[in-house]
Amino acid sequence: MRMPSYLSPSQISLWDSNRDEYYLQHLANVRVERIPQAIYMAIGSAFDAYVKAALHGAIFGEGANPEYEFEALFESQVEPQNRDWGRVNGQYVFQCYQQCGAYNELLKLLKESSYAPQFEFKITGTVNEVPLLGKPDLRFVHAGGAHVILDWKCNGYCSKSATSPCKNYRLVRDTWDETIAKPSRGANQSHKNYTPIQWKGVEIHSGWLEESSEDWANQLAIYSWMLGEELGAEEVIVCIDQIVAKPRDTGTPLLRVANHRARISKVHQDNLIARLESCWKAITTGHIFTDLSLEDSQSRCQLLESQAAMTHSEDELQRYLNNLGRSTGYKR
Repeated sequence: MRMPSYLSPSQISLWDSNRDEYYLQHLANVRVERIPQAIYMAIGSAFDAYVKAALHGAIFGEGANPEYEFEALFESQVEPQNRDWGRVNGQYVFQCYQQCGAYNELLKLLKESSYAPQFEFKITGTVNEVPLLGKPDLRFVHAGGAHVILDWKCNGYCSKSATSPCKNYRLVRDTWDETIAKPSRGANQSHKNYTPIQWKGVEIHSGWLEESSEDWANQLAIYSWMLGEELGAEEVIVCIDQIVAKPRDTGTPLLRVANHRARISKVHQDNLIARLESCWKAITTGHIFTDLSLEDSQSRCQLLESQAAMTHSEDELQRYLNNLGRSTGYKR
């Protein structure tokens, strides 16, 4: 069994949802073949490249850093089989994000930042002896003193049914006008449970991000710790700009943008670090399947080692069959 160097938000999600796949991806002695990026995963990566390149250029000037040019970001995040599709559809999502006003609102906030905003960067650290890694989309310090972490989510773009935004959003905007479709119910309004407060110069929801999405709260809590925030501190503003889709016959879906602005409670952070500690203990002791005895857990690990080895079969059909049913752990 290999020993991973760190835990990340996506790893703890996969550990909880599919421990067999976690073992195959992160612990097996023979690395399994990486599951190719699905097209529904590529849309978020393509949009990310457009929005980060545009914001970075607007803040620092075009060409200030080649790493944040569109092509560099796009090719690092979108796999070759998805690039033609991702280039067109990612641009459509970005244009919708601009048209509804969400882009300009965020740019205004960034221009008020006390320090230079940070885009798409890797951070590592150790919390309670658990090594962690995170890759925040965006981090800045508001003029009012608030430390702010923001992430973008694209949900349901390739779905056959409409996707609703998570609850407690500050504002949801349609990205179309009445010449294209009727306004959605609740357009340009807050969620019924949204209760605004002013927090260091920024309007946010008085509740907690985990009430909207535990996965979001887990991800951004880990980012905040890696950025030097104290475990359990409730000071950081955590934001999600969520883009949700409704399919239509003309091809590209109708999109709405929901802005989520909140904080993460100490209770949730304490529970999260306890889960991370439990996960890391299971890995370091070799007792991976904690619902089984140590002996049965080790037997299961041996079966997974054999499965991992078979994914490298020279027979293309056999490789396909061996990978069938594996999960990326990615949530649409």
